[in-house]
Amino acid sequence: MKEMRIGIIGAGVISHRHMTVWSKIPQAKIVAVADVDEKKLAAWSARYGVSNSYRNFRDLLKRDDIDAVDVCVHNNLHVPISLEVMRAGKHCYCEKPMAGSYADAKLLYDAQKVYGKKLAIQISSIYNLQTRMARDMITRGELGKVYHMRSVGSRRKGRPGLDMKGLSPDFYSKFYAEHGALFDMGVYHISQLLFVTGIPKLESVYGATYQEVEIDERLLEGRKFEVEELGVGLAKYEGGLSLDIIEPWAINIDKIGDTFIAGSKGGLKFLNVDSGGGKLARSANMPMMGAREPELYFYGYQNGREVDVDLRCASNARAEEAANPGISIYNDNHLHWMAYLSGDLSDETRYDTPWLALNTMLVSEGLFLSGQLGRSVTAEEIAALSKSTAIRRQQTDWGVLEYEL
Repeated sequence: MKEMRIGIIGAGVISHRHMTVWSKIPQAKIVAVADVDEKKLAAWSARYGVSNSYRNFRDLLKRDDIDAVDVCVHNNLHVPISLEVMRAGKHCYCEKPMAGSYADAKLLYDAQKVYGKKLAIQISSIYNLQTRMARDMITRGELGKVYHMRSVGSRRKGRPGLDMKGLSPDFYSKFYAEHGALFDMGVYHISQLLFVTGIPKLESVYGATYQEVEIDERLLEGRKFEVEELGVGLAKYEGGLSLDIIEPWAINIDKIGDTFIAGSKGGLKFLNVDSGGGKLARSANMPMMGAREPELYFYGYQNGREVDVDLRCASNARAEEAANPGISIYNDNHLHWMAYLSGDLSDETRYDTPWLALNTMLVSEGLFLSGQLGRSVTAEEIAALSKSTAIRRQQTDWGVLEYEL
């Protein structure tokens, strides 16, 4: 794997998680950073020893010594900035979700071909043995006919910027985030299930979103909580496959259940789905990020008897990597992207996260549109009704940034 020179746009919390990973990849060299907040930018540059820092990300894009850019900003800035990255001739790695709306995500997906650049979306839940083993078992027919899936998130009280005060209140701003729990955390659970089942074709969605759990107004400090704290829905896919979704940032109940897949011959339960950026994202400063090992359980029959099998993903993953160190590029987002940029992975052997993220956006936005219309919506309706929510004009302390999509 050859060295890649990388610029980072956005010096917020998520960028520190990314830097924890980049610091563990010898071939990655971070050469520049940009953020509109001068104080945050100065602290970031000092912390990581990156002297090339810019308040205007367009100055970073003018550099001719950058191979690729890591976009670490809020949802409604993902597409405007990622488009400019590719227009500037740089490959782009973008945080999840792909965008604030399906319409914007589709624009970004199509931009890969328009500008001839490589794009990746951060979806850490698919880069581990839990996901590979589930996908392989389904492909081999070990579950029989897969007919139902359940995507489950579980936070009793974890609204970023509100209950989780170390995070920015931009998380619950419609201007910056557009959506809450479903787009923030649901992406990990929904994407994983779509990935292991071969990204089936969506037919229709029925759903609803809520913001009902009481908020102590003192926590808002004069702001408004503008996004959903809970998304629920039922989606139908081609071939009769169904998917039910529940994703809370806050809910007054203790236990919801686990993500699972049900098949005619057996089922799989997913524990500790990785929503923390992957194993390499862990550090002493961020022990909560993906701290628990993903595990997988099989439920079915053997010789006519019911069996429950612990597939021992954690120990098998360690054994697998010891025997085959090359598997590491399938165990981390950033390593995978580096291998793709270096040519070690081709379009056929890499994980196509833009396509996966786009299909995740399709079903996710369907829940909102269904709730607004009071009925189920088809995939075609979602694509037709989706509107751009991307930021066109951003006020900063030093001036205005205008974006053209």
